Amino acid sequence: MEMAVYLSVFGLVAATIVALLQSFAKHDLYQERITMLQDNNPALKKDKADLKQSINKLAQGISKLFVARSYTENVQLQLISAGIPLKAEEFLTIRLTLIGVVPIILFFLSDNLWLAIIAFIIGAIGPNLYINYKKDSRLQLLNQQLGDALVVMANALRSGFGFQQAMDTVRKEMPSPIATEFTWALREMNLGFSTEEALLNLSERVKSEDMDMVITGIIIQRQVGGNLAEILDNISNTIRDRSNIKKQIKVITAQGRLSGLVIGLLPLFLVAIMLIINPGYFDPMTKDVRGITIIVTSVILEFIGIIIIKKITDIDF
Repeated sequence: MEMAVYLSVFGLVAATIVALLQSFAKHDLYQERITMLQDNNPALKKDKADLKQSINKLAQGISKLFVARSYTENVQLQLISAGIPLKAEEFLTIRLTLIGVVPIILFFLSDNLWLAIIAFIIGAIGPNLYINYKKDSRLQLLNQQLGDALVVMANALRSGFGFQQAMDTVRKEMPSPIATEFTWALREMNLGFSTEEALLNLSERVKSEDMDMVITGIIIQRQVGGNLAEILDNISNTIRDRSNIKKQIKVITAQGRLSGLVIGLLPLFLVAIMLIINPGYFDPMTKDVRGITIIVTSVILEFIGIIIIKKITDIDF
């Protein structure tokens, strides 16, 4: 066991050294010079950004050692969808630290293997859970703002504005995240993307059924014609009705969802606490065939209960 710990520490130190060497590569120096030339006040900006650039370079170097570029791009899309202001390299560095460094430090400080294992599990699944939570929260807020945004666009169109001007009105008058997403779409249009491509990219980033309905209506109107302001008003009314139904369903299923949360987390929480307080408490369960059978059966029944409750509380319409 000690040999495995020493090898892990050696691997982390070696990875850090290689990342530091990569952070001083010529490509990064050239990129820094280009950034300075594009800046209006390079001397002042360079002094303020030195520490941040060093941290970014280190994070990029560490992440490149362990993950593929395609995975990094996927993580970046997830961060954008969640509205988390981090680069993929920074997020992956934080996650690798939680997985590789924190458990080892806790093991050396407490000499408790179970505590290190629990910290490893939390570090492995915690960041993804946080991203999913932020994505869901941002999506709910965006769906709540979408009806008002469509009303603003419809009024702007009736006032004689063009479609992009109507989107710019939403960008100026509405708060984030709807304003942020419309800003991205307008920026893509200004860079040469067609309106349809920018809207489809917006749909890909947001992944909202309500937004898909809006974008589909706009694209069809641009192809076959019609009164876009009236179309947006009708879609806005539909979205408001769907939102009211969702709120009613959420209230009705609140007790069931809370029961599923308690059933899913309480056993895991109690087991983790017992393993930290008394690591040898579950030794009879892990060294005897009957104990292992009970553990496996309990885990299977736990998953079945969670799935059943999720099926009952998830209502599609």
